[in-house]
Amino acid sequence: MDLAGAFKVIGTPVRLPGRSDDALVRQIQKQKGFTAPGKPLCPAEGLADGIALRPLEALHWLSYVTRPRYQDDVLDVYLRWGLLRYLGFFAHDYTHSRLPRLTLSEAGRRISGNQRRVTSEEMGIAFGTALAKRWFETTGVADLRAVVDIDVALDARYVFGPSSAVQHIGTQRPDYLLVGADPRDSTRYLVRVLECKGTKNAGHAVPQLARAVGQLDGVTIGGRVPHGLATTVITAENKTSYLAVDPGDDDEPAYEVTAETIDRVRNFRFEADRSDASAAEIAGASVRASWAVLADFGSNLGALRRWAPEVMERRIERRVRERRTFSTPVEEARGTSFTFGFDQEQLTVEYGIARSIDDSLSEGSAGAIMEAQRVFAERLRESPAPDQAGSDTVYSATADGSILSLTLERRR
Repeated sequence: MDLAGAFKVIGTPVRLPGRSDDALVRQIQKQKGFTAPGKPLCPAEGLADGIALRPLEALHWLSYVTRPRYQDDVLDVYLRWGLLRYLGFFAHDYTHSRLPRLTLSEAGRRISGNQRRVTSEEMGIAFGTALAKRWFETTGVADLRAVVDIDVALDARYVFGPSSAVQHIGTQRPDYLLVGADPRDSTRYLVRVLECKGTKNAGHAVPQLARAVGQLDGVTIGGRVPHGLATTVITAENKTSYLAVDPGDDDEPAYEVTAETIDRVRNFRFEADRSDASAAEIAGASVRASWAVLADFGSNLGALRRWAPEVMERRIERRVRERRTFSTPVEEARGTSFTFGFDQEQLTVEYGIARSIDDSLSEGSAGAIMEAQRVFAERLRESPAPDQAGSDTVYSATADGSILSLTLERRR
Protein backbone atom coordinates (compact mmCIF):
# COMPACT_ATOMS: atom_id res chain seq x y z
CA MET A 1 0.00 0.00 0.00
CA ASP A 2 1.39 3.42 -0.93
CA LEU A 3 1.01 6.58 1.13
CA ALA A 4 -1.96 7.81 -0.90
CA GLY A 5 -3.77 4.51 -0.37
CA ALA A 6 -3.15 4.58 3.38
CA PHE A 7 -4.31 8.22 3.52
CA LYS A 8 -7.59 7.29 1.82
CA VAL A 9 -8.24 4.37 4.18
CA ILE A 10 -7.83 6.36 7.41
CA GLY A 11 -9.83 9.35 6.11
CA THR A 12 -12.82 7.42 4.73
CA PRO A 13 -15.85 6.70 6.99
CA VAL A 14 -16.15 2.97 7.72
CA ARG A 15 -18.64 0.69 9.40
CA LEU A 16 -17.19 -0.76 12.61
CA PRO A 17 -19.47 -3.72 13.39
CA GLY A 18 -20.05 -4.60 17.00
CA ARG A 19 -22.39 -5.98 19.63
CA SER A 20 -23.77 -4.76 22.90
CA ASP A 21 -26.97 -6.63 23.73
CA ASP A 22 -28.65 -8.87 26.29
CA ALA A 23 -27.33 -12.01 24.61
CA LEU A 24 -23.76 -10.75 25.08
CA VAL A 25 -24.49 -9.98 28.72
CA ARG A 26 -25.66 -13.60 29.21
CA GLN A 27 -22.53 -14.93 27.48
CA ILE A 28 -20.34 -12.93 29.84
CA GLN A 29 -22.22 -14.10 32.91
CA LYS A 30 -21.60 -17.72 31.89
CA GLN A 31 -17.84 -17.33 31.65
CA LYS A 32 -15.79 -19.44 34.04
CA GLY A 33 -14.72 -17.45 37.07
CA PHE A 34 -16.83 -14.44 36.16
CA THR A 35 -17.55 -12.18 39.12
CA ALA A 36 -20.60 -9.98 38.75
CA PRO A 37 -19.95 -6.25 39.22
CA GLY A 38 -21.67 -4.32 41.96
CA LYS A 39 -24.06 -2.78 39.41
CA PRO A 40 -26.37 -4.54 36.94
CA LEU A 41 -24.58 -5.49 33.73
CA CYS A 42 -26.35 -3.94 30.73
CA PRO A 43 -25.87 -3.29 27.02
CA ALA A 44 -24.05 0.00 26.37
CA GLU A 45 -26.19 2.78 24.94
CA GLY A 46 -25.28 3.72 21.40
CA LEU A 47 -23.13 0.63 20.81
CA ALA A 48 -25.79 -2.02 20.15
CA ASP A 49 -24.88 -3.01 16.60
CA GLY A 50 -21.90 -1.07 15.31
CA ILE A 51 -20.91 2.53 14.66
CA ALA A 52 -19.60 4.61 11.78
CA LEU A 53 -16.33 6.49 12.17
CA ARG A 54 -13.13 7.35 10.37
CA PRO A 55 -10.02 5.39 11.43
CA LEU A 56 -8.26 8.75 11.68
CA GLU A 57 -10.41 9.53 14.74
CA ALA A 58 -9.26 6.37 16.51
CA LEU A 59 -5.61 7.06 15.67
CA HIS A 60 -6.06 10.61 16.94
CA TRP A 61 -7.27 9.26 20.28
CA LEU A 62 -4.39 6.76 20.44
CA SER A 63 -1.79 9.48 19.81
CA TYR A 64 -3.45 11.81 22.34
CA VAL A 65 -4.07 9.32 25.14
CA THR A 66 -0.61 7.72 25.06
CA ARG A 67 1.45 10.87 24.42
CA PRO A 68 2.22 11.95 28.03
CA ARG A 69 4.01 8.68 28.80
CA TYR A 70 6.95 9.45 26.51
CA GLN A 71 9.82 11.93 26.76
CA ASP A 72 10.75 14.31 23.98
CA ASP A 73 14.23 12.87 23.42
CA VAL A 74 15.41 9.72 21.66
CA LEU A 75 11.82 8.46 21.70
CA ASP A 76 10.62 11.66 20.06
CA VAL A 77 9.14 9.81 17.10
CA TYR A 78 7.01 7.76 19.51
CA LEU A 79 4.98 10.91 20.14
CA ARG A 80 3.52 10.24 16.68
CA TRP A 81 3.44 6.49 17.16
CA GLY A 82 -0.30 6.07 16.77
CA LEU A 83 -0.11 7.64 13.35
CA LEU A 84 3.21 6.39 12.00
CA ARG A 85 2.87 2.82 13.16
CA TYR A 86 -0.68 2.25 11.97
CA LEU A 87 -0.97 4.48 8.93
CA GLY A 88 -0.86 1.49 6.57
CA PHE A 89 -2.29 -1.14 8.93
CA PHE A 90 -5.83 -1.22 7.51
CA ALA A 91 -7.52 -1.84 4.16
CA HIS A 92 -11.17 -1.64 3.00
CA ASP A 93 -13.74 -4.35 2.33
CA TYR A 94 -16.77 -3.10 0.37
CA THR A 95 -18.65 -6.40 0.14
CA HIS A 96 -20.91 -6.11 3.20
CA SER A 97 -22.53 -2.68 3.33
CA ARG A 98 -22.69 0.80 1.88
CA LEU A 99 -19.81 1.85 4.09
CA PRO A 100 -16.65 -0.26 3.86
CA ARG A 101 -15.46 -2.43 6.71
CA LEU A 102 -11.91 -2.38 7.98
CA THR A 103 -9.71 -5.36 7.18
CA LEU A 104 -5.98 -5.71 7.64
CA SER A 105 -3.73 -4.60 4.83
CA GLU A 106 -1.14 -6.97 3.41
CA ALA A 107 1.47 -5.28 5.61
CA GLY A 108 -0.84 -5.54 8.63
CA ARG A 109 -1.25 -9.28 8.13
CA ARG A 110 2.51 -9.74 8.27
CA ILE A 111 2.75 -8.43 11.84
CA SER A 112 3.16 -11.43 14.14
CA GLY A 113 4.38 -12.59 17.53
CA ASN A 114 4.74 -10.08 20.34
CA GLN A 115 4.40 -7.17 17.94
CA ARG A 116 0.95 -8.47 16.99
CA ARG A 117 -0.02 -8.60 20.67
CA VAL A 118 1.10 -4.99 21.14
CA THR A 119 -0.80 -3.98 18.01
CA SER A 120 -3.99 -5.61 19.31
CA GLU A 121 -3.66 -3.84 22.66
CA GLU A 122 -3.10 -0.45 21.06
CA MET A 123 -6.03 -0.91 18.70
CA GLY A 124 -8.05 -1.73 21.81
CA ILE A 125 -7.08 1.69 23.19
CA ALA A 126 -7.64 3.54 19.91
CA PHE A 127 -11.08 2.16 19.09
CA GLY A 128 -12.09 1.61 22.73
CA THR A 129 -11.68 5.33 23.39
CA ALA A 130 -13.61 6.16 20.21
CA LEU A 131 -16.42 3.89 21.47
CA ALA A 132 -16.36 5.68 24.84
CA LYS A 133 -16.82 8.98 23.00
CA ARG A 134 -19.89 7.58 21.21
CA TRP A 135 -21.20 6.20 24.52
CA PHE A 136 -20.97 9.67 26.07
CA GLU A 137 -22.67 11.25 23.07
CA THR A 138 -25.58 8.80 23.24
CA THR A 139 -26.30 9.37 26.89
CA GLY A 140 -26.75 13.05 26.04
CA VAL A 141 -25.55 14.30 29.42
CA ALA A 142 -21.90 15.16 28.71
CA ASP A 143 -19.17 15.57 26.11
CA LEU A 144 -16.11 13.38 26.60
CA ARG A 145 -13.39 15.90 27.49
CA ALA A 146 -10.49 13.98 29.02
CA VAL A 147 -9.16 10.42 29.10
CA VAL A 148 -7.07 9.81 32.21
CA ASP A 149 -4.61 6.92 32.41
CA ILE A 150 -5.37 5.30 35.77
CA ASP A 151 -2.07 3.38 35.90
CA VAL A 152 -0.31 6.71 35.62
CA ALA A 153 -2.60 8.32 38.19
CA LEU A 154 -2.34 5.54 40.77
CA ASP A 155 1.07 4.00 40.32
CA ALA A 156 3.38 6.53 38.71
CA ARG A 157 2.12 9.51 40.74
CA TYR A 158 2.27 11.41 37.53
CA VAL A 159 -0.10 13.12 35.09
CA PHE A 160 -3.70 13.35 36.15
CA GLY A 161 -2.34 13.38 39.68
CA PRO A 162 -5.79 13.09 41.23
CA SER A 163 -4.80 9.71 42.47
CA SER A 164 -6.04 10.80 45.89
CA ALA A 165 -9.41 11.14 44.29
CA VAL A 166 -9.17 7.63 43.03
CA GLN A 167 -9.14 5.05 45.77
CA HIS A 168 -7.75 1.65 44.82
CA ILE A 169 -10.02 -1.06 46.21
CA GLY A 170 -8.97 -4.14 44.27
CA THR A 171 -6.05 -5.96 42.72
CA GLN A 172 -7.53 -5.29 39.29
CA ARG A 173 -8.68 -1.91 38.06
CA PRO A 174 -9.84 -0.27 34.81
CA ASP A 175 -7.42 1.44 32.44
CA TYR A 176 -8.85 4.93 32.26
CA LEU A 177 -10.90 7.62 33.92
CA LEU A 178 -13.24 9.38 31.50
CA VAL A 179 -14.02 13.00 32.32
CA GLY A 180 -17.12 14.46 30.69
CA ALA A 181 -18.51 18.00 30.79
CA ASP A 182 -22.12 19.15 30.85
CA PRO A 183 -22.73 20.84 27.47
CA ARG A 184 -24.94 23.47 29.13
CA ASP A 185 -22.81 24.25 32.19
CA SER A 186 -19.03 24.53 31.85
CA THR A 187 -18.53 23.94 35.59
CA ARG A 188 -20.28 20.53 35.82
CA TYR A 189 -18.32 17.33 35.17
CA LEU A 190 -18.91 13.58 35.21
CA VAL A 191 -16.22 11.02 36.00
CA ARG A 192 -16.54 7.49 34.59
CA VAL A 193 -14.19 4.55 33.99
CA LEU A 194 -13.14 2.61 30.90
CA GLU A 195 -11.48 -0.79 30.59
CA CYS A 196 -10.49 -1.50 26.99
CA LYS A 197 -9.02 -4.74 25.66
CA GLY A 198 -7.81 -5.86 22.26
CA THR A 199 -7.32 -9.22 20.54
CA LYS A 200 -6.81 -10.70 17.07
CA ASN A 201 -8.83 -13.83 17.91
CA ALA A 202 -12.63 -13.57 17.97
CA GLY A 203 -12.80 -16.66 20.20
CA HIS A 204 -10.92 -14.81 22.94
CA ALA A 205 -13.11 -11.73 22.87
CA VAL A 206 -15.93 -12.74 25.26
CA PRO A 207 -13.63 -14.17 27.98
CA GLN A 208 -11.49 -11.05 27.61
CA LEU A 209 -14.54 -8.81 27.99
CA ALA A 210 -15.62 -10.75 31.07
CA ARG A 211 -12.24 -9.95 32.64
CA ALA A 212 -12.65 -6.32 31.66
CA VAL A 213 -16.02 -6.14 33.41
CA GLY A 214 -14.40 -7.53 36.56
CA GLN A 215 -11.95 -4.64 36.58
CA LEU A 216 -14.57 -1.88 36.47
CA ASP A 217 -15.21 -2.17 40.20
CA GLY A 218 -11.49 -1.68 40.89
CA VAL A 219 -11.68 1.98 41.91
CA THR A 220 -14.00 4.25 43.84
CA ILE A 221 -14.42 7.97 43.34
CA GLY A 222 -15.74 9.91 46.28
CA GLY A 223 -16.62 6.63 48.00
CA ARG A 224 -18.64 5.16 45.12
CA VAL A 225 -17.96 2.97 42.11
CA PRO A 226 -18.40 5.18 39.03
CA HIS A 227 -20.33 4.45 35.85
CA GLY A 228 -18.18 2.23 33.62
CA LEU A 229 -17.72 0.87 30.09
CA ALA A 230 -15.88 -2.32 29.13
CA THR A 231 -14.85 -2.91 25.51
CA THR A 232 -12.81 -5.38 23.51
CA VAL A 233 -11.73 -4.72 19.92
CA ILE A 234 -11.03 -7.62 17.56
CA THR A 235 -8.55 -6.80 14.77
CA ALA A 236 -8.91 -10.00 12.77
CA GLU A 237 -7.62 -10.24 9.21
CA ASN A 238 -11.10 -10.25 7.65
CA LYS A 239 -12.66 -7.44 9.75
CA THR A 240 -12.25 -5.20 12.76
CA SER A 241 -15.13 -5.29 15.26
CA TYR A 242 -15.95 -4.78 18.93
CA LEU A 243 -17.94 -6.02 21.93
CA ALA A 244 -19.06 -3.67 24.71
CA VAL A 245 -21.08 -3.72 27.93
CA ASP A 246 -21.98 -1.19 30.60
CA PRO A 247 -22.69 -1.74 34.31
CA GLY A 248 -25.62 0.65 34.59
CA ASP A 249 -25.87 3.70 36.83
CA ASP A 250 -29.23 5.40 37.14
CA ASP A 251 -28.05 7.86 39.79
CA GLU A 252 -24.81 9.27 38.38
CA PRO A 253 -23.53 12.37 40.21
CA ALA A 254 -22.06 15.44 38.52
CA TYR A 255 -19.28 17.35 40.25
CA GLU A 256 -18.82 21.11 40.27
CA VAL A 257 -15.39 22.34 39.19
CA THR A 258 -14.69 26.07 39.47
CA ALA A 259 -11.66 28.33 39.16
CA GLU A 260 -11.33 28.14 42.93
CA THR A 261 -11.37 24.32 42.82
CA ILE A 262 -8.67 24.32 40.12
CA ASP A 263 -6.49 26.64 42.21
CA ARG A 264 -6.90 24.51 45.33
CA VAL A 265 -5.70 21.33 43.62
CA ARG A 266 -2.51 22.84 42.16
CA ASN A 267 -0.35 20.55 44.32
CA PHE A 268 -2.82 17.69 44.61
CA ARG A 269 -0.98 14.36 44.66
CA PHE A 270 -1.38 10.78 45.75
CA GLU A 271 -1.00 10.08 49.43
CA ALA A 272 -1.81 6.47 50.28
CA ASP A 273 -2.95 7.26 53.81
CA ARG A 274 -5.18 10.17 52.87
CA SER A 275 -8.89 9.49 53.35
CA ASP A 276 -10.39 12.98 53.12
CA ALA A 277 -10.11 13.63 49.36
CA SER A 278 -13.48 14.66 48.02
CA ALA A 279 -14.92 13.72 44.66
CA ALA A 280 -14.88 17.44 43.77
CA GLU A 281 -11.14 17.53 44.40
CA ILE A 282 -10.67 14.44 42.23
CA ALA A 283 -12.70 15.95 39.40
CA GLY A 284 -10.87 19.28 39.69
CA ALA A 285 -7.44 17.67 39.68
CA SER A 286 -8.37 15.54 36.67
CA VAL A 287 -9.63 18.56 34.73
CA ARG A 288 -6.52 20.59 35.56
CA ALA A 289 -4.19 17.79 34.47
CA SER A 290 -6.20 17.27 31.27
CA TRP A 291 -5.42 20.89 30.34
CA ALA A 292 -1.72 20.15 30.74
CA VAL A 293 -2.05 17.12 28.44
CA LEU A 294 -3.90 19.24 25.87
CA ALA A 295 -1.18 21.90 26.05
CA ASP A 296 1.42 19.17 25.56
CA PHE A 297 -0.39 17.85 22.48
CA GLY A 298 -0.14 21.26 20.81
CA SER A 299 3.36 22.01 22.22
CA ASN A 300 2.19 25.02 24.23
CA LEU A 301 4.98 24.59 26.78
CA GLY A 302 4.08 27.68 28.80
CA ALA A 303 0.57 26.35 29.39
CA LEU A 304 1.97 22.87 30.06
CA ARG A 305 4.11 24.27 32.89
CA ARG A 306 1.23 26.39 34.17
CA TRP A 307 -1.33 23.58 34.46
CA ALA A 308 0.72 20.41 34.97
CA PRO A 309 0.55 18.86 38.44
CA GLU A 310 3.89 19.02 40.20
CA VAL A 311 4.58 15.32 39.67
CA MET A 312 3.78 15.56 35.96
CA GLU A 313 5.99 18.59 35.45
CA ARG A 314 8.93 16.78 37.05
CA ARG A 315 8.56 13.77 34.81
CA ILE A 316 7.93 15.30 31.39
CA GLU A 317 10.76 16.83 29.37
CA ARG A 318 9.90 18.66 26.19
CA ARG A 319 11.95 20.67 23.69
CA VAL A 320 10.82 24.06 22.47
CA ARG A 321 9.40 23.69 18.96
CA GLU A 322 8.33 26.22 16.41
CA ARG A 323 4.57 26.59 16.56
CA ARG A 324 2.43 27.65 13.63
CA THR A 325 -1.21 28.41 12.89
CA PHE A 326 -3.17 26.22 10.48
CA SER A 327 -6.74 26.25 9.20
CA THR A 328 -9.36 23.57 9.82
CA PRO A 329 -13.10 23.54 8.99
CA VAL A 330 -14.09 23.80 12.65
CA GLU A 331 -11.63 26.48 13.88
CA GLU A 332 -8.15 27.78 13.25
CA ALA A 333 -5.61 25.81 15.27
CA ARG A 334 -2.13 26.42 16.67
CA GLY A 335 0.53 23.76 17.13
CA THR A 336 3.41 21.92 15.49
CA SER A 337 3.89 19.90 12.31
CA PHE A 338 6.21 17.37 10.74
CA THR A 339 6.53 15.92 7.26
CA PHE A 340 7.59 12.54 5.96
CA GLY A 341 7.41 10.97 2.53
CA PHE A 342 8.02 8.04 0.24
CA ASP A 343 8.92 8.27 -3.43
CA GLN A 344 6.71 10.99 -4.94
CA GLU A 345 4.30 11.27 -2.00
CA GLN A 346 4.63 13.45 1.07
CA LEU A 347 2.46 13.63 4.22
CA THR A 348 2.36 16.63 6.55
CA VAL A 349 0.89 16.02 10.00
CA GLU A 350 -0.18 18.88 12.27
CA TYR A 351 -0.87 18.52 15.99
CA GLY A 352 -2.74 21.51 17.35
CA ILE A 353 -5.17 23.13 19.76
CA ALA A 354 -8.18 25.20 18.73
CA ARG A 355 -6.91 28.76 18.83
CA SER A 356 -9.55 30.10 21.25
CA ILE A 357 -8.68 27.36 23.75
CA ASP A 358 -4.93 27.71 23.17
CA ASP A 359 -5.22 31.42 24.02
CA SER A 360 -7.17 30.62 27.19
CA LEU A 361 -4.62 28.01 28.25
CA SER A 362 -1.87 30.61 27.90
CA GLU A 363 -3.76 33.38 29.69
CA GLY A 364 -4.18 31.22 32.78
CA SER A 365 -7.85 31.75 33.64
CA ALA A 366 -9.52 28.46 34.58
CA GLY A 367 -12.98 29.89 34.02
CA ALA A 368 -12.01 31.13 30.56
CA ILE A 369 -10.68 27.68 29.58
CA MET A 370 -13.83 25.91 30.71
CA GLU A 371 -16.03 28.37 28.81
CA ALA A 372 -13.84 28.20 25.68
CA GLN A 373 -14.03 24.41 25.72
CA ARG A 374 -17.80 24.53 26.17
CA VAL A 375 -18.18 26.85 23.16
CA PHE A 376 -15.83 24.76 21.02
CA ALA A 377 -17.61 21.52 21.93
CA GLU A 378 -20.94 23.09 20.97
CA ARG A 379 -19.53 24.25 17.64
CA LEU A 380 -18.12 20.77 17.02
CA ARG A 381 -21.49 19.13 17.74
CA GLU A 382 -23.24 21.48 15.31
CA SER A 383 -20.67 21.08 12.54
CA PRO A 384 -21.64 18.66 9.78
CA ALA A 385 -19.77 15.36 9.67
CA PRO A 386 -16.55 15.84 7.70
CA ASP A 387 -17.02 14.96 4.04
CA GLN A 388 -13.42 14.92 2.90
CA ALA A 389 -13.63 12.36 0.13
CA GLY A 390 -11.07 13.22 -2.51
CA SER A 391 -9.61 16.02 -0.38
CA ASP A 392 -5.86 16.32 0.10
CA THR A 393 -6.41 17.32 3.76
CA VAL A 394 -8.31 15.46 6.48
CA TYR A 395 -8.69 16.36 10.12
CA SER A 396 -10.02 15.07 13.44
CA ALA A 397 -11.05 17.14 16.48
CA THR A 398 -12.00 16.29 20.07
CA ALA A 399 -14.41 18.22 22.28
CA ASP A 400 -11.64 19.58 24.50
CA GLY A 401 -9.96 21.32 21.55
CA SER A 402 -7.26 18.97 20.26
CA ILE A 403 -7.02 18.88 16.44
CA LEU A 404 -5.09 16.50 14.21
CA SER A 405 -4.71 17.42 10.53
CA LEU A 406 -3.11 15.45 7.68
CA THR A 407 -2.23 16.82 4.24
CA LEU A 408 -1.06 14.66 1.34
CA GLU A 409 1.08 16.13 -1.42
CA ARG A 410 2.31 14.49 -4.60
CA ARG A 411 5.74 15.76 -5.55
CA ARG A 412 6.67 16.09 -9.19
